[in-house]
Amino acid sequence: MRKLLTQTQDGTYEVRAATYSLRIHGHLVEVYIDNTQFAALDVRCSVPQTNADNTGAVPDPEPDLPVLTEAGEEPGKAVFVWRNKSALWEKTYTLTCDWLRFHFALTLHGTGRVDEIWYFSGNMDGRWGSAYEFQEGFTPCISWYNEEDYTFKASMTCHRWSVLMVPPMFCYAFRCMNMTSRLGLGLVAQRGEHNFHSFDYRVSHTSAFREGFALVTDQHGHAAVNGEWTAPAIIGFSGDDQWDVLKKYTDYYFTSGIAIPNPRKETPRFWYGPLVCGWIEQMIRGVTTDTDTPVADLACQRIYETMAEEMKYHKLHPAAMIIDDKWQKYYATDEADPEKWSDLRGFVDKNLENGIRTMLWFKLWDSDGWNRDLCVTADNGDVLLDPSHPEFLANLDTALYRILSDEEGCYNCAGMKLDYAFINPIGRKVQTYSGKYGVELLYEMQAYIYKKSKEIKPDALINCSPCHPYFAHICDHARLHDYDAKNRNNREDLAMRAKLFSIAMPGVLLDTDNAGFHSYRDTMHWQLNQQMVGVPDLYSLIGTETCPMDDADYAAIAQMWDEYNRKIDAMYEV
Repeated sequence: MRKLLTQTQDGTYEVRAATYSLRIHGHLVEVYIDNTQFAALDVRCSVPQTNADNTGAVPDPEPDLPVLTEAGEEPGKAVFVWRNKSALWEKTYTLTCDWLRFHFALTLHGTGRVDEIWYFSGNMDGRWGSAYEFQEGFTPCISWYNEEDYTFKASMTCHRWSVLMVPPMFCYAFRCMNMTSRLGLGLVAQRGEHNFHSFDYRVSHTSAFREGFALVTDQHGHAAVNGEWTAPAIIGFSGDDQWDVLKKYTDYYFTSGIAIPNPRKETPRFWYGPLVCGWIEQMIRGVTTDTDTPVADLACQRIYETMAEEMKYHKLHPAAMIIDDKWQKYYATDEADPEKWSDLRGFVDKNLENGIRTMLWFKLWDSDGWNRDLCVTADNGDVLLDPSHPEFLANLDTALYRILSDEEGCYNCAGMKLDYAFINPIGRKVQTYSGKYGVELLYEMQAYIYKKSKEIKPDALINCSPCHPYFAHICDHARLHDYDAKNRNNREDLAMRAKLFSIAMPGVLLDTDNAGFHSYRDTMHWQLNQQMVGVPDLYSLIGTETCPMDDADYAAIAQMWDEYNRKIDAMYEV
């Protein structure tokens, strides 16, 4: 049997796996795919500490070179261990290679709070970073506002802040010129350790003939070391293309036991929709028929009863209707605003008589109506909910029961659309009751909502927008999220997102979300093709000045829905 590890006469170690190879000499790890070098990784990682008053970071230079203290082969894997001492820590770097991938781990020894982790940074002395040969990278994350693309130049820093995929997959796919294969580098944290928001690609141009890169997470002091702590790992591997890289990243989360696959064995029929949501309807009415009324105030019984009548007129038969922002009096307590809803339960019951379930939009993090003393303050000054605080959890229990239960005095809704995950509090000064932060705090909250909702109503539909395998078992509908109506590529844009969500959370249904309603061609191109991607969703039953819609257009949507329903119904007749 061919050995995974060999050593050359000059002392260089070579790892030859099935789809990648490494050359290790000293503290450098050269990465090759198809005999082409992609990068030379400096194993040193700078780990600044958050300072005592939470206003900044203490630098962590590491001028000495790590010493390779262990190098050997075990059955099916090769293991390398380096040790070193930086200004703030004693460090152990461990590289474990098997036939499929390499796994890089950093263990810190000492005391302090981790501010950031700069993977493969080398010494932060002005000439930092690892050498790269790839020309571009692919990130599975873009912002809503057209400021970036999924692909970026290797010579440019890549920072993504997504409001559309929260959180995204923390993985890059790098490409060398004239190569089809990709180098995948992904961030992997253990359960309970996703205490970060982002995973950045940073580049340095430290001289006319020296460039480098590092991969950076933002722990912001929310990972404390008291003796020994192992940071989230980096896995590296080859992929045929960017999609193959992301699938392998997702699979690693599942096969390692960190992520739990979606456990659903039977899917309630209404989860397949079609859906009607009132948000764009509220917006259109806010600039046409109700011009003096704030859009949020149009989440009222009058508007949604009108929508229900319009659905009947156009022979549109949705499985569920979503009442959007802001049906509640306060975001934090989620009780229907009596000035907008004289009888929410009566509206829900009438919908049920017509075969339509009702879902409620649910805003995460917003402290509106809640005790500020029980909140957290982000570094930008935003006062937000602490979803781990016992008093808030007791309030949440009450709100969820009121929304989902069919008992008298409750709303008997069929599920919730969780929104605004992206306003998760950021900063060194954020202090939560549980100590969780970033992705982990969001996971903790959504997992609680999911579990409690299913206890109240087992077939409750939880619609949300994570695009990461860690969340796969606490999401029923992955919502493709808002479309920037300045664009004219609605179907292409959301179909691209659908591909990413399908990779990240296999088996989770996709809510196709909204069309822009700014361009007739663009809007109808998406509305009549949503069934090709996921669950059809219609956000308005009236047109706009730039997107006029008449009875024939809604007849076309009704025909598409009818054909879609026949296809889904047939699944339940077998």
